[in-house]
Amino acid sequence: GQYEYQILDNSVHADGKNPRTSAASLYFCMAPSHDATKPVGEWNQGRIVCKGTIIQHWLNGKKVIHFDYSDSKWAFNVDMLEKRGAKLPARGANLSLQDHGNPVWYQAIKLRKLPANEKLNMDPVNPAKIADEILEAERKKLEGIVNRRKK
Repeated sequence: GQYEYQILDNSVHADGKNPRTSAASLYFCMAPSHDATKPVGEWNQGRIVCKGTIIQHWLNGKKVIHFDYSDSKWAFNVDMLEKRGAKLPARGANLSLQDHGNPVWYQAIKLRKLPANEKLNMDPVNPAKIADEILEAERKKLEGIVNRRKK
């Protein structure tokens, strides 16, 4: 896929330990600003907004990612996505749902094209900090991905 809005239970899934792979992250690219998930057993409401080079992730009414992939300050993050096979400028209006063997439920999914004149909430949000040991594990994982693709 081009990019992934991560859906999981941060408290029990291994990916919940790394902000860049936690709930509402732009998977393996951009960490949400904070954990806005509701307690297990309650419905979470996610929202993805893509317009031009802007990608926003919302969780339970809170904007947790505001990412302009043309901004050079996010070059490292874009590079991580590209090494995983994403081509952000080539993205389209497709939606895929996937699971990795864990129960997941969806309801009331809506897809709409944003009118050209619709204004986005441009308030910035900063990604959560990532601990050094998590960054090192991430580096090794990405190195493995790159090496497998070379074969």
